[in-house]
Amino acid sequence: MTIKQGGVSLMRQFKVLWGGMLKKVTGVCVLMAFSLVVCLGATGVSLAAEQELSSPTNEAGLGIGSALLTVVYFPCKLAYAILGGIVGTFSYGLTGGDLETAKAVWEPSFYGTYVITPDHLKGNEPVRFIGLSAYEDQAL
Repeated sequence: MTIKQGGVSLMRQFKVLWGGMLKKVTGVCVLMAFSLVVCLGATGVSLAAEQELSSPTNEAGLGIGSALLTVVYFPCKLAYAILGGIVGTFSYGLTGGDLETAKAVWEPSFYGTYVITPDHLKGNEPVRFIGLSAYEDQAL
């Protein structure tokens, strides 16, 4: 067996291992999205409804829906916050320590919604992926 054959064999094993894992993760995400649609559709809850339906079934559906959405939303928001922290740090260093420039990157990435709650699904609270600082939030 040559080195090239060994490398190809190793790459093939890597693709099989991660390809199978990717299929499983995709299947789980599709199943969670389908469950969310079924739960919210079965309870008759409109996400932007004016009237609140407070039956136990509706509350359970909103709780499950918010939990499933948080599983998908939280990692994206966390990655955005981490990247914002890195970029803000670079901007702080590259501008010679200009804190206002760094804060202009840090605040939108660090602040905002990290967890989806039933109030978000009911439309009572906004979901803010790009956050507002505490000072901007008070002005609104």
